[in-house]
Amino acid sequence: MAFAVSSTSKTIDMDKMVNSMSREVNSFWSMQDPPDAGTKTSPIYRVPQHIREIDRIAYEPIVVSFGPYNHGSQHLQAMEKSKWEHLDRVLKINCERTLNEHIKAIAGVEKQARKCYSEVIEMERKRFVQMLLLDACFLLMNIDENAGTRVSNSRILEQSSNQKAVEGGNIIGEAVTNLKEPACGVGCSTNRDHGYAMELEMSMLEANQEGRNIGVEDVNHRANMENIDPFESWLTSSAWHGVLLLENQIPFFVVECVYGLVAGQGTVESLRSKTAEFVEDIIGHYPKAIQEFNRPKHFHHLLHLCHMYFRPSEKMDEVHQYRVPMKGFFHRLLHLGHKCIPACHTPFDVEKNLEQMDCFQAGKLWSPWRRAVEYHRAGVQFKRRKWDGQSRHSLLDIRFMNGVIEVPCVPIDETTEPLFKNLIALEQTEPKFGNDFSAYVTFMSQVIATTDDATMFVKSGIIVHMMDSDEEVSALFTRITKQVVFRFDDRYYLKYLCQILEVHYQSRINRWIAWLWLNHFVNPWLGLATVAAAVVLVCTIVHTIYTVLAYVKPPDA
Repeated sequence: MAFAVSSTSKTIDMDKMVNSMSREVNSFWSMQDPPDAGTKTSPIYRVPQHIREIDRIAYEPIVVSFGPYNHGSQHLQAMEKSKWEHLDRVLKINCERTLNEHIKAIAGVEKQARKCYSEVIEMERKRFVQMLLLDACFLLMNIDENAGTRVSNSRILEQSSNQKAVEGGNIIGEAVTNLKEPACGVGCSTNRDHGYAMELEMSMLEANQEGRNIGVEDVNHRANMENIDPFESWLTSSAWHGVLLLENQIPFFVVECVYGLVAGQGTVESLRSKTAEFVEDIIGHYPKAIQEFNRPKHFHHLLHLCHMYFRPSEKMDEVHQYRVPMKGFFHRLLHLGHKCIPACHTPFDVEKNLEQMDCFQAGKLWSPWRRAVEYHRAGVQFKRRKWDGQSRHSLLDIRFMNGVIEVPCVPIDETTEPLFKNLIALEQTEPKFGNDFSAYVTFMSQVIATTDDATMFVKSGIIVHMMDSDEEVSALFTRITKQVVFRFDDRYYLKYLCQILEVHYQSRINRWIAWLWLNHFVNPWLGLATVAAAVVLVCTIVHTIYTVLAYVKPPDA
């Protein structure tokens, strides 16, 4: 009986807990806004803390901030003045559109923009809308200047230099009386909250005046910034560093919203194309497979657009790309000039070896790549992949044919590390972006794990760097992959390359021939001496055989 009572009590407690949790869940979902129809946005995450702690500088802007995560940082205030100047220029491009209309257009997408951030943005509405408008104008005008999106330069020139919107207030004064329908093409709200727009206008005016009244404590800092002229040539290394940071992004539909007011709703496609051109200019020293006719048209923010350029453009065809006879090895070994020597492997041999290697079955064994020097000792050659107009490829398009790995050129400078780290952070925080770039960087970090490996890549032209030594190149890739979660038993685009390289490495004949080549055929004279010695050895063996045969079975007299 006591047991039954206890069981009943537990059942009652369980029911209470279920009811309580159900109320909590319902309360949570009731506070969530329903998703906007037709909109597909990807959250802009913060960099995970365990990754950020390794190198905070790689994820934080140095010159200019975009979005709420870094907004208001003291060391970034010098660039805020430039944002107001760019707002003024945007207003002068199309004088028919008032500041009030721009504010209402951004206010119409404010709720959607807040949803694009993984964290709840506690910033008040007026400040958030003001930030989005200033950031969008700043990006829009710099895309215009650097990628050639000349919306209407003639309209700017028609305005007198002393007719500043944020200073004189002429354009802002018109904003109160000339209200028109926003031309935003991303579902802008038609809400005409007249008082809110006017209040925000006055708030923006006051904020701008405060920004122009430079405090004594900021004079030295701003003077230093003016010495390097950040407003005329903002696309320096430091500013570039800030454009492609994960935590320094705003949804691109906000920029499109402003552009729709300036140039008309039907011109948004042109903006996307020119923005892609703008990003191409930033990453212009990396090989790219994307051309003008197939530039990305749909992206969430600038880092996402950049990530699209760092994807493999070639689908890894396991049958045709890798399972080929490695018939060129003896030809390279002996410099015969003719493909008359049998192959080391046939496609059937490779397939059979893969089937026999249980370590390649998913989940059975963690199988990383080996060092470049180890592959070289097994007869694998590393070459720089040729890039031209007829043979375009992306940075990630690595291929292996006839015992040769062709790797695209990797230019390395001071911007490489932060760019690569933020591209990896994008993939680590949002699985739908895949793991292609993480796989590529993991491959590079393990293949050039030491100075000797990096030197081999430098000599072959695969890596072109501006570092002090090859050792720093190896250390750079090691730093980039710290705390990166990458599973070798999952699917990734280089998985079959890893497998086929291991088959090649485990082949004893490949390693024996490679040893013979490296030790006896690198020097032409040494190679000739080796061949001569081999001929003498063969002749000696044949002579010995005939001598023994003559002794065992002498010819008839």
